[in-house]
Amino acid sequence: MRRSSKALPLVLAAFGLAGMAPVVSAQSVAVPPPAASGPTDTLLDALACRTAIADLPGLLPRLRRERPTEFGQTERQYSAPMMDLYRLEDPVDAWGLRSSAVVITDDRVLLLVDSPIEQATAQLERALEASKDAPLAGALDDAHALVVYPGERPGLTGRTLVGCEYRMPSLSLLADPADAWRLPHPTPAPAPTP
Repeated sequence: MRRSSKALPLVLAAFGLAGMAPVVSAQSVAVPPPAASGPTDTLLDALACRTAIADLPGLLPRLRRERPTEFGQTERQYSAPMMDLYRLEDPVDAWGLRSSAVVITDDRVLLLVDSPIEQATAQLERALEASKDAPLAGALDDAHALVVYPGERPGLTGRTLVGCEYRMPSLSLLADPADAWRLPHPTPAPAPTP
């Protein structure tokens, strides 16, 4: 699958004007290939839409095992929608952008880039144009989508979120059995009075 070099700017511009998070499908973009053969990096795969649907339910526990100092504790948590911000020891590259901040939501793994949306989008477009002849490393399909949108929450304004949205019913990438204490527990019914 190849993308038209004219398609991405039009898609991103249309979503930017509408104030929505652009979602790019397989028909319009090629996924960057893996860096090198050898062991894979769960975080980089998740950011680049290369994580298989079957591997998504245990993503956060796997990140915590592979990168315990980076994913052991959130830097900041948000609600409505739930989002966890993590700080990496070293910056990572995804979609032609670089950052040491990662945001995980129920269905997205995102790089938090210290650039406004226009600058981040231009850099993303350049990276996609440079990779247009690279073979697909994974497919952007009904279950995987590239998303780009401005950060609008406290501490995220003026920055851009870029990464992958995983479309799977009842998915929660934030779910980890070790975090059961965070989940609301049903209030027990009052004991009947005799």
